[in-house]
Amino acid sequence: MKEIKRMILMLSAVMAAVLMSAGCDPVPQPEPEPEPVAKDYNFDLFVCAVKHGGMSKNKNGTYVRSVPALTADQPLVEFTGKGIDITEDYTLESITRGKYYYQVPQRATAGFVKFHIERNAAGEEKIVEDAEVPFKDNVYAARKYTHAWINDGNTLVVIGTVDKATKIVWSKLSESNLAIQSEGTFDISLPEGYSGFSTTGLLTYRESDAKLYYFYIVKPEAGMSEAATSVTHIAIINPETMKVESDTAVPFDVMEETAGSAYGELMQSMIMYDDDDNMYVAGLKTIDGKEMGVLRRIPAGSKTFDASWNGFPNPEGKLLTIQYLGNGKALSYSRDEALGTKIDSKSHFYSVIDLSTGVRERVKYNGQNLQYCGGRFSQRSVVVNGKAYIGVGGEVEAEAEETNPTIYIYDCKTGTVEKGVELSKGFCFDIIRAMDVE
Repeated sequence: MKEIKRMILMLSAVMAAVLMSAGCDPVPQPEPEPEPVAKDYNFDLFVCAVKHGGMSKNKNGTYVRSVPALTADQPLVEFTGKGIDITEDYTLESITRGKYYYQVPQRATAGFVKFHIERNAAGEEKIVEDAEVPFKDNVYAARKYTHAWINDGNTLVVIGTVDKATKIVWSKLSESNLAIQSEGTFDISLPEGYSGFSTTGLLTYRESDAKLYYFYIVKPEAGMSEAATSVTHIAIINPETMKVESDTAVPFDVMEETAGSAYGELMQSMIMYDDDDNMYVAGLKTIDGKEMGVLRRIPAGSKTFDASWNGFPNPEGKLLTIQYLGNGKALSYSRDEALGTKIDSKSHFYSVIDLSTGVRERVKYNGQNLQYCGGRFSQRSVVVNGKAYIGVGGEVEAEAEETNPTIYIYDCKTGTVEKGVELSKGFCFDIIRAMDVE
């Protein structure tokens, strides 16, 4: 038996030598995909006093603090006597990219500003303005414009309406110094019987076909039949020439209006893309006199909504924000009409949508749904580095019931949720923004 084993070993060695001499290398194994490198961010937290803000709904005071992390090991984020008061000069609604904010400010001015929040070693914050340019021919009001980035983020496109919302204008600005490169008016006319456009509409740039998609609404004139209602249009725009290449009305049974048509995505996220560059747009339809959410998709390679697909079936109410989480899932912020429709009604909640089935489940912590929130004009969620940071609570109620605004952290791969940092009581929590660290 020992002799047989010895012969087998010798044959194995000979065969290995023959294979090596013949150049038969072992079959290479595929290298595992490297994990994406996590970026460093500061998280800018915006709160309002007394009531929720957004769209100039609160004049009681708006404050921002910049913090390095939102995990539970961080100290309570205080706002009393700390942070930056932006009430008089700037708006909650803003365009962000990298570490910078871009907006038409609230203060008396006539142009665009670019700024960032600077933190020193002691944690003190201040706003540093990097650029300010006056308007040329096209004039935009604070909060009333929509935007998209083109040319690898080097050019900002801004769109709004003028002349009582009867004309749609556009401007191109350089990212670095806000210099206005060019501007104009779209050749888009109101259909007969319609009196005006939506204030801003929604704008996005899709990389797979290198086109701008502009979603706007036409509103019926007073005195038209009761059946007449607003109609959403999709204009496809060449970003180089800014010429409208097509303009089509969305069928009424697909979507009546996009979410956020009055103020663009200056505060809330209403358009997202999945890994295959399919575009998703939050919208609404009126059912039994109530605004009910719909989530429609424009597949990659198409320029119209897939009328057979709705990622938000059987809605409880209006769909307010959507954000892609990866792995075919999305985070939604919506409301339950039965619990109230006012800005401060505690009827708003977070769910995760499986885009392959349309099934959505409330975000839970320790087996319990995250609480309902006030704040219709809110964006208390941000997705970075494979995590979704979700803020809830903090409505100013009777002192005995008042709770701290709290961050919960959703792991996009596992679906697990951990509790993060808390904010001080006494303020309504409205926005989280993740800003690059140099």
